[in-house]
Amino acid sequence: MSTVTRGNDIIDGVPGVRFATTARPDSPEEQALQRVQATLSDGTTSLPDPTTLPQLALQSVQVVDGTSYSVITLWVPNAQESEAAEALRGEGFEVW
Repeated sequence: MSTVTRGNDIIDGVPGVRFATTARPDSPEEQALQRVQATLSDGTTSLPDPTTLPQLALQSVQVVDGTSYSVITLWVPNAQESEAAEALRGEGFEVW
């Protein structure tokens, strides 16, 4: 099970919540996150740039030994925080 933590983040002046996951690119969890993002964006998967729709992004994580790897985050506007948390749980994520 992939874990998810929440943090505040602003995109294009819109306050929101960034759900940081332990999901890696090209994993089953990435496919689950894509489903959540599409649901929260009313089916929109090709997002305009810039956008304030729910969106996925890669975030680099630095390991103690100096190496790094990418994990996937999901940003949503504040108004969709509860809906996003519920959708993530529905896909098997443990949300904190």
